[in-house]
Amino acid sequence: MSVLIKNAEMVTMDDQRVATGNLLIEDGKIKHVFPEGELPAFCHATEVFNAEGKLVIPGMTNAHYHSYSNLLKGTESTYPLEVWSLFTVAYGHSLSDEDIHDAVLLGAAEMIRNGITGCIDHFPHFSKAEAALEAYQKSKMHVAFAPMLHDVPDYEFLQIDFPDTIKQKFAASKPPTPERMKGFYEDLINRWHRKNERIQIMVGPNAPQRCSREMLRICRELSELYDLNVHTHLLETYIQHDYGMKAYKKGIIGHLDRAGLLNERLSAAHAVWLAPDEIDLLKDRGVSIIHNPASNMILGSGTAPIMTYMEKGMPVSLGTDASNCGTSHTLFEKMRLALMMQRNNASEYKWWLTAHDMLEMGICQGAAMMPGRRGKIKVGYDADLVFIDKNSPTWATVNNTHEQLVFHENGQSIESVMIKGEWVMRERKIVSFNEGEVIDRVRRRSAYRQESTAEALAFAEEQQPFFEAIYK
Repeated sequence: MSVLIKNAEMVTMDDQRVATGNLLIEDGKIKHVFPEGELPAFCHATEVFNAEGKLVIPGMTNAHYHSYSNLLKGTESTYPLEVWSLFTVAYGHSLSDEDIHDAVLLGAAEMIRNGITGCIDHFPHFSKAEAALEAYQKSKMHVAFAPMLHDVPDYEFLQIDFPDTIKQKFAASKPPTPERMKGFYEDLINRWHRKNERIQIMVGPNAPQRCSREMLRICRELSELYDLNVHTHLLETYIQHDYGMKAYKKGIIGHLDRAGLLNERLSAAHAVWLAPDEIDLLKDRGVSIIHNPASNMILGSGTAPIMTYMEKGMPVSLGTDASNCGTSHTLFEKMRLALMMQRNNASEYKWWLTAHDMLEMGICQGAAMMPGRRGKIKVGYDADLVFIDKNSPTWATVNNTHEQLVFHENGQSIESVMIKGEWVMRERKIVSFNEGEVIDRVRRRSAYRQESTAEALAFAEEQQPFFEAIYK
């Protein structure tokens, strides 16, 4: 199939210019970019789309995301991460395969409507991976799917001494062994990795402190054997940094380094509480960082030193994290938040990050963390394109396109979205799957999910005082 996009005003991300011209798309790739006035007469396509009056940008990448949380909106709390985690795990116990399938599609609809064409899904429910991947296949989005590996519970890492009544409940449910997780991953890789050139498997250690040395060894083996990238949470809170220094020689970074995972394949979400020498080590090893400004603020985790990372030339992208961190899955919001947070903490305005820096993070750097060529309007790249309708108050005047995208656009101007040359949204209607049916199913099961969570929530509340004690 071929598509000719005519009269396109393009933010190509190949440089900082806004170009005008025509695009020829064949087999999901950008075949030609014709400057304005240079469209040859022999150029024919199956479909011709007139983009006059629209701004075309490359699809964005949500580089840290938890799809299951789309069913947990409204369960936010006033707790910091270590306590909040008790409750998000409890809510997760109520989710069936059907729930996970629909959670993925709900998130896909929200992301597509906001110009996101690919994501890294750090996925905690490994037994429901099949349902999630089937949903991603329907959505036609790019996904790097990273099921979480962990075998060290938070209470063990945090040295919480529970009473016997709680210990007995934990004894009845053991985490999967490293060898079991390896077998699960190998089966998943054989059936899903690189399927339709849109689904990729990543190795997803939950966090270094939640993995034994043996589990991290399995992560390294899978990465090396199957040439897989690795994705993990890293030093999100000061509590993790403090207890990590007690638990491991050279802290959590040392634990990760001894496992052989500090390399260019690793992307680390959050990275809020790194010491200067740890930052230098990650930079020297080629590690990428994913900044999650909204969830870090809502959970009171701190502000990642993004300006330091970028000054050192480290790749930095953006993530929306979980819905029940009070976030929406739009990178327009995250670009704006990231820019404001860094400026608020830097008095030397000449070093402030710019709107173009944010677009690089939201479009180019996130795409670079996933296989394939995405994130630019350039010959040979995937035709992941977002069409913004300029007939709106946001675009009534155009003084600086890059700055208006970051400071003023919120996703509401997006009219159509294309992934690998296929329309997934046309004139604000999702066309890759039936969004209305998904919403109806989710609503029908809402009461059942709430009822089935009661026991797990009660157990979380039983543990809560012991976790809160670590903050005193």
